[in-house]
Amino acid sequence: MTLLEVLVTMLILSVSLLMLLSMAMFALNGNHRSNNMTVATQLMQQKLEEIRGSGNFGSGVDTVENVRIEWTVTAVAVHLRQVSITAAWRQLDGQERTHEMTALIKSDAV
Repeated sequence: MTLLEVLVTMLILSVSLLMLLSMAMFALNGNHRSNNMTVATQLMQQKLEEIRGSGNFGSGVDTVENVRIEWTVTAVAVHLRQVSITAAWRQLDGQERTHEMTALIKSDAV
């Protein structure tokens, strides 16, 4: 082998490793993003169940871990309430992400 062949081989190997590293970082960021979305969805579902179980209809804000949960409950009909829940959090890149959920629940209150 000549020195030139060794240099070309090292260049190809270096470029390949950099591409693999870039793909790994992209996968880690995607994993973090989906983990935050899952946590936010679970917290919103818990808040919905808490509102449904307690019968406490109103508005509020709560912070759990790094997720800010805001909710409002409005009367739609005599025994029907609309619950709107928004979760907000910051990603690794500093951008704020939000996720919203709206549900209708039956209430005994008039």
